[in-house]
Amino acid sequence: MFRFLKRSSNAPDGHEEVTRSALLRILELNKEMARAEKPELLPDRVLDAAIGLVGAERGFLIVRAGTASVLAARVEGGALDALEAGPGWEVVAARNLDREHLKKALRKLSRSITTGVLESGTAFRSDDALNDETLNPKQSVADLKLRSVLCVPMRVGEEMRGCLYVDNRFAQGRFDEDSQELLEAFADQAALSLERVRLLEENTRMLRSAELRNEELKGALAERSKALESLSEGFVPSGLELRHKYPSIVGRGRAVTAMLAVVDRITEGDFPVLLCGESGTGKELVARALYENGPRSDKPFTGVNCGAIAEGLLESELFGVVKGAYTGAVRDRAGLIESSAGGVLFLDEIGEMSLALQAKLLRVLQERRLRRVGGNEEIPVDVRVISATHRDLAREVSARRFREDLYYRLKVVQVEVPPLRERREDISVLAEVFLDRLHEEQKASGRARPQLARECLERLLAHDWPGNVRELQNEITRMHALGGDLLGPELVAHLSNAPRVAGQGGVRGLVGRKLEDVEAELIRATLELTDGRRGEAAKILGIPRRTFYNRLKSLGLEA
Repeated sequence: MFRFLKRSSNAPDGHEEVTRSALLRILELNKEMARAEKPELLPDRVLDAAIGLVGAERGFLIVRAGTASVLAARVEGGALDALEAGPGWEVVAARNLDREHLKKALRKLSRSITTGVLESGTAFRSDDALNDETLNPKQSVADLKLRSVLCVPMRVGEEMRGCLYVDNRFAQGRFDEDSQELLEAFADQAALSLERVRLLEENTRMLRSAELRNEELKGALAERSKALESLSEGFVPSGLELRHKYPSIVGRGRAVTAMLAVVDRITEGDFPVLLCGESGTGKELVARALYENGPRSDKPFTGVNCGAIAEGLLESELFGVVKGAYTGAVRDRAGLIESSAGGVLFLDEIGEMSLALQAKLLRVLQERRLRRVGGNEEIPVDVRVISATHRDLAREVSARRFREDLYYRLKVVQVEVPPLRERREDISVLAEVFLDRLHEEQKASGRARPQLARECLERLLAHDWPGNVRELQNEITRMHALGGDLLGPELVAHLSNAPRVAGQGGVRGLVGRKLEDVEAELIRATLELTDGRRGEAAKILGIPRRTFYNRLKSLGLEA
């Protein structure tokens, strides 16, 4: 472009000065565009400069769609009526010599000319477009009655970014070769300025996104710090040590430590103990710990699940039977209570025992004597009774489903076994222990010991484990069977990460949860209360049986 400084032999006087002035104007415009404080005004500045440089009547700026959001905002904000100048292109500015915006821009320029320049990447110039044979037949040119037209491409490197279109509807030959080269030089500078706007906006957008992400990370860090503080509070202080060892009870979080502190104090005693906790929390492990660390560890430990044996059989199992007491009783047989003499009798799910059997058990606890089924002889017994239940026995007493006198006999000391959701700090430890056991059992297979992926552990920590430790153990076993050397999050995708209804402070605890999750939890809790009796659960919830069964199916609770 600097060849304009060389005056041609036939150039009119003052041409060199005009050219020099134009080049200086481009440099000034380049500086202004580089420091533009309002990027949204840049398209207008570019067009005003282009019109002034070549003496055009009107100008149009066409850029690639999405070149800069401020340019798109001009279009969306109503500055222009036209949105499309061709596939992937937008008219973002249309001005006249008086620096006024042109409405309905696409009706005032030749799309055939702009499309040709955008597709070919070469400039187009015509001294009399209306009669230009290269444009025939072009209806848009004829309709617009165009005379002088100049359209030049805008590039950043080798990439087309748009075009500058200027025209004059009244004068022929308005643009010469010098005008074309001058506008081409300016167009590339304008393209760089628009690219600068795009990069600045992209940088701003990325910075804003980073700031938002940073805020999220700060919140997550605060939550983790709070969890870490809670976790550190859960461990036994260095100055406090348990007297006994509890190798079978994994985890030493706050909830477990508080429970073991109570167990530690009552181990040496000989009085009944009532273990309360949800199913799967490990109540039998606590009972065995009381036995193994206690003074009766050299005597038998006998456990029986009162809910797993029919009532008629449970009586003979507990109290024994004499020959001829009923058909099939061909000999005297000692019951579990009698067989546990000197040791510990563990009565799991004591809340399932019938009232009649409760009365007989009460007599054993009071008088330390029993009668076998069908017998008259009273047999002295020396046994420590540890019972367990997942039910609220106080409520059962109020409902007259459990004897009050037996209740107080059993709960000389009551130990609460915490659910797994209240001891989340132990979940990772439990998972690793279960994996170690599985690996030890299958060591002969030669398989490497699987590792838990971080995302998988996070999902395990988020789940509320309604089945508690038993559910976690079964889940780890399933993952070990299905997974490879690294147990990833896809193996636990089915686990819910929504908090349970229980223990969340009423209605406030339900905020933010899906209605289906709340409904499922309510139904699950009601079924637990009714021991799986669906008809009774439907009655409690006030739902017709058929509707209740349909909800069970749709919520995946049939099992």
